[in-house]
Amino acid sequence: MEERLKKFNKEFFGPSMEFFNLKFESIEYEKIKFSCIFNNQCGNPMGFVQGGMISAALDDATSAAMISGYEERKAPMTTDLHILFHRPLQIGKAYMEVKIIKLGQRSATSEGRMYNLEGKLVATLMHTAQPVDTSS
Repeated sequence: MEERLKKFNKEFFGPSMEFFNLKFESIEYEKIKFSCIFNNQCGNPMGFVQGGMISAALDDATSAAMISGYEERKAPMTTDLHILFHRPLQIGKAYMEVKIIKLGQRSATSEGRMYNLEGKLVATLMHTAQPVDTSS
């Protein structure tokens, strides 16, 4: 899985991953770690990262983890994203940890958590998807 995830640092699977500068960092204790960068275009009127941008970055990270978990043979067609926001996030770099909960034949579930530079939890995303065959 780690080798497949390293591809995200060289061969992004989509423009949104490039927009967020999503990077695979490491796998530790079943947690897949990513980083991303929110630029000024991601800001809300209060000067923090807009919630939809946080959701999109977590969606990308959890999707990347599921794609890798399915060895790139299946991709997640999202059926539900449930997000909780815990605190505001400053524009700039953030970190994410993804844990795959289930990779089944009919459904997949993963949890993504975003942290600020101080290591404080910003948001938690539960991502449920239907795995679909990729056209490789």
